Amino acid sequence: AEAATMPGTVPPESMELVFFYRCPGCGRRNPLIAPTQPSMTRCESCGEPFPVMPVDERTVHYVKIMLANGRAALDPDFA
Repeated sequence: AEAATMPGTVPPESMELVFFYRCPGCGRRNPLIAPTQPSMTRCESCGEPFPVMPVDERTVHYVKIMLANGRAALDPDFA
């Protein structure tokens, strides 16, 4: 409860969904922000390019709406 009274505490402005794609070369999990189109990415570790499957844009939009773009996910002790 002490943290809730901290002056200047800033709530999230918005949110993004991060999806992890495993590199077929080295196995590293690579984070991508909701890729809604088929695309290529490059592994952060080994540099190997690989194609990623897109996620459903409607589902991403739904989750953002349900969480009020991040505001509904706030810790109630800080709200």
